[in-house]
Amino acid sequence: MNNINKTIKGVSLLTDINLALESGHIYGFVGDNGSGKTVLFKVLLGLVDGREQKDLMQDVGFIIERPEYIPYYSAKKNLEIIAAYRKVADDQRICTVLEMFGLDPSDKKAVGKYSLGMKQKLALSMAFLEDPKVLILDEPLSALDADSVQEARKRILEEKERGKLVLIASHYPEDIQSLCDEVYWMKNGHIQLQ
Repeated sequence: MNNINKTIKGVSLLTDINLALESGHIYGFVGDNGSGKTVLFKVLLGLVDGREQKDLMQDVGFIIERPEYIPYYSAKKNLEIIAAYRKVADDQRICTVLEMFGLDPSDKKAVGKYSLGMKQKLALSMAFLEDPKVLILDEPLSALDADSVQEARKRILEEKERGKLVLIASHYPEDIQSLCDEVYWMKNGHIQLQ
């Protein structure tokens, strides 16, 4: 990240963000609400200005805020639609990622009837779907029960061991402590030196 700055409607949201991040590591981004974590992730994904920069989004899996689903389709059908876009994940991979996060691929229940925790499991499944080289995860473990949190942490650590680059924003100190190799503190759109 070289000299990332972002101003919207005259308000500076990010100022002079300069970081070198390496594959095979998990980096945590911590800060109060409004500190710039989510905006930084959106800038990296090319989502801030309302247009996707598809060259930036290749080989990246992400969770940003509340993912959108087609509420009257099942979890598997939602992933099939995403998989059809890039044609990277096949039926076996779709079933695998659903099972990784505790969802049943054969369940026909409409996603609109899911609990918050089940929707978060689907969001994780979406992020992992195409076996991306980079994962950008904004509050990835929110709404999960204790067992699901442990399983998701295990899966994220496995991605690190496979050489993936993982960026996580979380308000939960346990997530940061248990997962991250390095932590960046953000305040008012700046990276704070510790």
